[in-house]
Amino acid sequence: MKVFEMFYQSIQYQFQDQTLLKEALTHPSYSNEQGLDYDNQRLEFLGDAVVQLAVSALLYERYESADEGTLSKMRSALVNKKMLAKKAVEIGLQELLYVGAGEEQTGGRTKQSNLADGLEAVLGAMYLDGGYGRVQALIAQLLETELKTISEKDVFLNYKSILQEHLQKQRRNAPQYHIKETIGAFHRPTFVVELYIENVLVATASAASKKEAEKIAAKHALEAMGMVQ
Repeated sequence: MKVFEMFYQSIQYQFQDQTLLKEALTHPSYSNEQGLDYDNQRLEFLGDAVVQLAVSALLYERYESADEGTLSKMRSALVNKKMLAKKAVEIGLQELLYVGAGEEQTGGRTKQSNLADGLEAVLGAMYLDGGYGRVQALIAQLLETELKTISEKDVFLNYKSILQEHLQKQRRNAPQYHIKETIGAFHRPTFVVELYIENVLVATASAASKKEAEKIAAKHALEAMGMVQ
């Protein structure tokens, strides 16, 4: 099929074991509808670990002067649902996913989580089919621009994203930000924001904008967790 040929060109790899690729592209909704005994969740689990390792190694090699904390922030900015979904679209993965009829009707083929999970599953399948070197080469290709520019931008200091990703990996609920009060003059207000994780207040911060106050609160929470210094 032409769509698969374009996909193979995008990833510069052709699977020897096609059943691995089919499994990687099979969303649980399709598996349930078709009565299959497999879906892409196991390969997604494997792919997540491989991606973490590959990106860690690439950052370690490219940024020799960066300390552990900075490298961790960079990795969090590169390995997250939003970024992986973006890369999945770039290689045309959305056209190849097997999704159930109900999932299809609700836009499941373009959902960020499905795309990101699908890409991780494909990378996990590639690891089994062709080895780690193939996977790292593809990840380096997909993230070439981001790997070059991440140290020049503030993207790796997006504390809100880092915190959310950290909680997701722990299977915990997303953080909640609430404006406690607005103080100061009308034309120059200061927003006081409280950050809750699973209904527990973990940080409070204030700034001239709600967005900045949330960012500072997220940083405080990460500091308390020992994630940043």
